[in-house]
Amino acid sequence: MTTNVMQSEQRESGRIGFLTNQLSQGIRSCELALSSASVRAWEDRIRNAQKAHYRAIRFVHRFNISEHEAHRINQRITHLKTLLDELK
Repeated sequence: MTTNVMQSEQRESGRIGFLTNQLSQGIRSCELALSSASVRAWEDRIRNAQKAHYRAIRFVHRFNISEHEAHRINQRITHLKTLLDELK
């Protein structure tokens, strides 16, 4: 029983890590687009950031996470959305 609980917690931790990584990549893509003069670079980076935002919104509600972790992830989602809006 304890092993199952530990495995479940490890899976959730891995999923949260994946989600956090996706958000970080999306934020970085926006920052690079904002600093780039290339239209093609903008399009590719914006597309990547939009995918990261979509994944975060879609999956964050499926995870069993602490209030602190949820707040941290929601801040990143909001930051990414702000950057995406700035790029429009």
